[in-house]
Amino acid sequence: MAIPVGAPAWVDLATTRVADAREFYTGLFGWRWIQRPDYNIAMKESKPVAGLLLPEADVPTAWTLYLECGSARRAVERIRALGGKVLVPPTETPADEIFLVAEDPTGAAIGLWEAPKNAAFGRDHAGMLCWAELHTRDGSAADPFYAELLGYRQEQIGEVGEGFDYTVWYVDDLPTVGRFETSTALPEDMPAHWQLYFQVNPDQDTDTAVGRVVQLGGRVLREPSDSPHGRISLVQDILGAQFFLIDTAQRTGE
Repeated sequence: MAIPVGAPAWVDLATTRVADAREFYTGLFGWRWIQRPDYNIAMKESKPVAGLLLPEADVPTAWTLYLECGSARRAVERIRALGGKVLVPPTETPADEIFLVAEDPTGAAIGLWEAPKNAAFGRDHAGMLCWAELHTRDGSAADPFYAELLGYRQEQIGEVGEGFDYTVWYVDDLPTVGRFETSTALPEDMPAHWQLYFQVNPDQDTDTAVGRVVQLGGRVLREPSDSPHGRISLVQDILGAQFFLIDTAQRTGE
């Protein structure tokens, strides 16, 4: 089945330390790897779940989220018309995908993906991406940009301009990604960015997974805490890339 427009279609991590990255994420999630000359593909439950690439000199070590766009070339026109910038033009992969990287009007980098109809991307299970959200200082600019670009229906959670200003973005009535306005929480030197959430493995709760991160050489940036969506923790891998761990089986306050 084709990946719906607006849904996460891929994630990858840019790093010059590919061997270290493979060891870290194999130890944390049990990923196995398919190695190509300039790209590594992580597998979980026989599904591709993430990639590792050698970056250009000026690309930071960070995770990039790619959202299905239907047509990468048409997306370029829409991005520019809506006030965004194209950072990496449409590029074909050996697997017949086309991707690009853009900057939204709030300064966050976002990948767009044009996948073939038989494309596979493992999500929403152990060791896989299960949520993504945009952290930005300007929700009023981000929401219409993505709604016009990818056709999301957006639902406001919390109060606009207050301490918790959040929108959930829907594809076919399914909550798909979110936007969190972090005007009061985002450090001045940190640009708007997307945060990725990975589901812990069944034999680990969030606290155990966080301990594993530390054993593997990573850092805990936010201690585990409970939420209506699961027990979460913000961590940093051995390379400096941030992501959330979440155990969606441990929900409180629903």
